[in-house]
Amino acid sequence: MKQLLMTSILALASTSAFAHPGAHDHLAGWQGAGEHLLGSPFHQLLLVVAVSGLVLAVSLVRKSKKTTRKQPLKRRS
Repeated sequence: MKQLLMTSILALASTSAFAHPGAHDHLAGWQGAGEHLLGSPFHQLLLVVAVSGLVLAVSLVRKSKKTTRKQPLKRRS
């Protein structure tokens, strides 16, 4: 599980950044950056994908922790 997660992160991190066309000089503060990120459909899609990936990663980690905690029952001969 850790290997799959790390491989996915490294594969996504190694891709080149594709910036959308347009000026970014209005990003003077947090408010401008927030308006830019939430006002663009491109950024909204990336935000949804990032949150979905985070939820998936957390649920997979929790699931793997649950399965590793369970001890197998000892059989009596």
